[in-house]
Amino acid sequence: MKMNRRHDCRLFLCEGKMEKYEPILERLEKTAKQYTNIAPENGQFLSILIRAIQAKYVLEVGTSNGYSAIWIASALKQTGGQLITLEVDHKRAAEAQAHFNEAGLTNIVEIRVGNAIDEIPKCEPPFGLVFLDAEKNEYLRYLELVLPKIRSGGIIVADDTVTMRNEMLDYVDFVFNTSLLNSVDIPLDDGIILSYKN
Repeated sequence: MKMNRRHDCRLFLCEGKMEKYEPILERLEKTAKQYTNIAPENGQFLSILIRAIQAKYVLEVGTSNGYSAIWIASALKQTGGQLITLEVDHKRAAEAQAHFNEAGLTNIVEIRVGNAIDEIPKCEPPFGLVFLDAEKNEYLRYLELVLPKIRSGGIIVADDTVTMRNEMLDYVDFVFNTSLLNSVDIPLDDGIILSYKN
C-alpha cells in the first residue's frame, strides 16, 4: 500500500532536521507537474543515498526550478559537500537560483546554464553521485561523458525509467549489460534505475 506522500515528506523532514526547507519544498510541490519535478519520496531517497555514502560532490543533470536540488543540497550540507546542477533553460535556471537563495543553499549549489552535453566535460571529478533527470533520449550520452568522472563506489540515479522507458532503451540496455556497473530497477514514483560503479 502506498503511503501518503505529504505525511512521508513531513516525517522525514522532522527526522532529518530539514524543517527549515519544508515551506519552500511544499510550495514547489504545488507546481510539480508544470516543472516535471520529482516526487517527495524521490527527494527523500536521494537525500538518504547521499548521506549513506557520505557523498562530497554531486552532479545533477536537469535543474528545472530547483526542487530536487534543494533535497540534494540539504543532504550535502550535512556531508560537507557541493552540488553542480545543469540547466539548459535560462528562465528556469533563474527561478532555481532564486529558490536556492531563499533556502540559504547558495554556498553549496552551483548552477550552470547550458546544454549538458557541453557542460559535463567541464565538470571536475570525482563525483560520488550523479542524478539524471533531463532529456531522456540523451541519458546514455550523459552517462558516457560522466562515467569517467564518477568515483569507484559512486552511484548514478536515472529518473522516469518506468513512465518514459521507451525514450531511453539504449541507456537501459547499457547499464544492465556492462561490467562497469551494477544496476537495479526501483519502482519509486515514475521509476528510477540505480547504478553502482564497480
